[in-house]
Amino acid sequence: MALVLENALLADIDPVRVEAGGLRIEGGRIVARGPAVTGVAGDDFTDCRGAVVLPGLVNGHAHLYSALAAGMPPPPQMPANFPEILKFVWWRLDRALDAETNELSAQVGALDAAHCGTTTLIDHHASPNCIAGSLDRIEQGLAHVGLRGVLCYETTDRNGPAGRDAGLAENKRYLEKCRRRPKGRFAGMVGAHALFTLEDETLTELAALAEEFETGVHIHVAEDESDEIECQASHQMFLSDRLAAHGLIRPAAVFAHGTHLDAEATARIAAARVTLAHCPRSNMNNGVGYTPVAAYRGPVILGTDGIGSDMFAEARAAWFIAQHEHAGLTPRDVLAMLAAASRRASAALEITLGKLDVGAAADVVLTDYCPATPLTSANLPGHFLFALAARHVSSVLIDGRWVLRDHLVKTCDEQATRQAAAKAAARLWQRMAKIE
Repeated sequence: MALVLENALLADIDPVRVEAGGLRIEGGRIVARGPAVTGVAGDDFTDCRGAVVLPGLVNGHAHLYSALAAGMPPPPQMPANFPEILKFVWWRLDRALDAETNELSAQVGALDAAHCGTTTLIDHHASPNCIAGSLDRIEQGLAHVGLRGVLCYETTDRNGPAGRDAGLAENKRYLEKCRRRPKGRFAGMVGAHALFTLEDETLTELAALAEEFETGVHIHVAEDESDEIECQASHQMFLSDRLAAHGLIRPAAVFAHGTHLDAEATARIAAARVTLAHCPRSNMNNGVGYTPVAAYRGPVILGTDGIGSDMFAEARAAWFIAQHEHAGLTPRDVLAMLAAASRRASAALEITLGKLDVGAAADVVLTDYCPATPLTSANLPGHFLFALAARHVSSVLIDGRWVLRDHLVKTCDEQATRQAAAKAAARLWQRMAKIE
């Protein structure tokens, strides 16, 4: 049985175009598109009633482990700067995570993503006291809802040699697992925290692992000025020189933030076609500054850095802060970041995401947004940034399967999942309270 979407306003973001018509979906792929797509008896027909239909969105830099953080108790002291935000907030949370809360975090994060029309997450995980098998638990949490994921573990030296070795081992184990099975649902990268928590030997091992599995390192880079300052003080070299010295500047890499890269470092990294993950809401929340993405000549993807997976809200924030900073971005540039995130995930999963074309994966977002003004290929970015929102998402298909239909999750019991998460979060917060 095929799925047939009729009477839709098909809104593509890669490339940007708008077309009235429909889609026919079968075997997890889009098999027909056009103004008069037809079906046969027994097909599942959905009348979109002239509303906008989009490809599934991709969160280019996520931290699912933060999904149980909403409302958590305040830190033992108020952070005065970014290093203290890490020390007193996020490093207390990640050290309190166990196997149960790893998986429940992913389940809740996946539910929230689905309601926002986000179908794939490029995630960056950390749980220092529960490393072995943690990526399997994240995968299971995403699969519980039906999302796709590109996963890695955050290798760091901040927890000593044993923690470092366990992080490297978890990345390798998961990459080996992904290499042995069919592509399309999950893939791995090599994960690393940031240079100021990584020793030279570790950087060498990360690069070797990325080379072995023909992938890149997903790492925080110059999120705060302290990253660059520490690099020069401890290693007598610029941050970009240290990255280059260990072979980490490679096309498959994802560098999150890049907020405090200077012009020379930015040009160097862009020339290598490294993907830069822009996370404007997180940067504002942490007070670390604005990333001048308009000057970056390599791929830029949009991510949330753990502030949910609402890519409509993230896109709008990217536009507003760019305007505030007189950064020279256009609305079309912001949509291009969403398109680039889909292309980055497509490369990792070896399928076509982010498109409503024949042959693309059937990750499709149905909305109830029936525009009250003309919607064309020329003005779609304006509609996306100033009118469309997560509240308009009504139904979501992933791999041709209904994950969300008429605002109701179809793949799992959402209420039971959230109730289990709430109980586990209370225990998580109790463990956090004991961590200094």
